[in-house]
Amino acid sequence: MRWKKAGITVGVFAGVFLIMKYAVPVMLPFLLGGLLALAILPAARWLADRKLCRKLHFTEGGIGAVLILLLSVGSILGFMWLLQALSTQIGRLISFYPVIKKEFCQIIGQCCRQVEYTMGIPAQESSQYIYMQLNNLGSSFFGGSQSMEAAVDSMKTCVVVVGGLILCVVSAVLILQEHGDWKAQFASWPVFVKIRNLFRNLKNGIAEYFKAQIKIMGIIILLCIAGLFLLGTSHFLLAGLALGLLDALPVLGTGTFLVPAALVLALRGNAVGAVGCIALYLVTSCVRQFLEPRLIGKKVGVSPLLVLLSVYLGLFLYGGAGFLLGPLSALVIYGILREWNLLDYGKNE
Repeated sequence: MRWKKAGITVGVFAGVFLIMKYAVPVMLPFLLGGLLALAILPAARWLADRKLCRKLHFTEGGIGAVLILLLSVGSILGFMWLLQALSTQIGRLISFYPVIKKEFCQIIGQCCRQVEYTMGIPAQESSQYIYMQLNNLGSSFFGGSQSMEAAVDSMKTCVVVVGGLILCVVSAVLILQEHGDWKAQFASWPVFVKIRNLFRNLKNGIAEYFKAQIKIMGIIILLCIAGLFLLGTSHFLLAGLALGLLDALPVLGTGTFLVPAALVLALRGNAVGAVGCIALYLVTSCVRQFLEPRLIGKKVGVSPLLVLLSVYLGLFLYGGAGFLLGPLSALVIYGILREWNLLDYGKNE
């Protein structure tokens, strides 16, 4: 019996990994549609129980479809407004291009003079080399066949994303329409009860996971704002908020900005600012590494060490998406083993 449970456990680990690695990316529009349907279902059910809707024979499926369509239209309008706002800001930024270019050249000149002072490399030669490399980078990025290939790839990506979103909305509407039939058909199956309990526990675990991430992000934002204020950074509120949001993204972290900033400050001779950036990066990294397993482990009910291990293995197995897929896989595996009584090998021998 012990070897049987061990074999089933290994199969669960392998099955979850294969599903997350290969099936989830393919079925992502339908999964997102299911999540959207589940999110809309309580509101649709509440509206369907109102007296007016019962008189008009409005079903929860029809009301849910209308809510999904309204939400989709609102999201499209909001996205268009965001694009318009971004285009306005980009236009303002382009108008300041001469000033930005002048400031950038001054920074490069100061860095090159500092390099000449410390290493003996002539500032004029190093600055000319940097400008030449920037020109080559711009030429390779904006010109030639590579830019055409990049444009084609971007167009393909846009088509795939838009098609996936449309499929997500359509699948959500269909799931709401057939939700009652599926529930009545599968309710008598014993395995359906276990799967329903698994999804309920998984939903609670995911909600607690994101709550913990929001708390950690808030703490990191406060630390970044305080650190940048102490370093005398102008617009420290906006910069601290941006750094905190950057830290919440997979793989990136605050070091994406703070480490290059420390290098530039060191080349400009600002040792205090460089040390401050490195110190802020180390503090935010340590705080996240300390809080993440404890908050998530406490809320989800899993060992903090296992949570940290799931994040590491997720990044190793799934890449950047492992930041989310790693803990999600751990929650799924833990829920399956607990629901099917596979956690206690010493029992029922």
